[in-house]
Amino acid sequence: MTRLEMLNALRADVDVLARAEETSVLGALPGWDSLAILLVVSHCEHVHDLDVRGPQVRACRTLGDLLDLIQSLS
Repeated sequence: MTRLEMLNALRADVDVLARAEETSVLGALPGWDSLAILLVVSHCEHVHDLDVRGPQVRACRTLGDLLDLIQSLS
């Protein structure tokens, strides 16, 4: 899966990320909360077959950091 495909899949599964760009600061997005983090964790498990934890997602500052995390674990 390309980085753009990963981005589009995340946008489709996590509403908060629907209009976010790679440079978007996650904490500044309206609706970025524990539910959004849980949705990202679920997305990683179901789409990428990865074991990602909430603290790993919380450590990501931007959407690009989140994509880097997914790529590094793939």
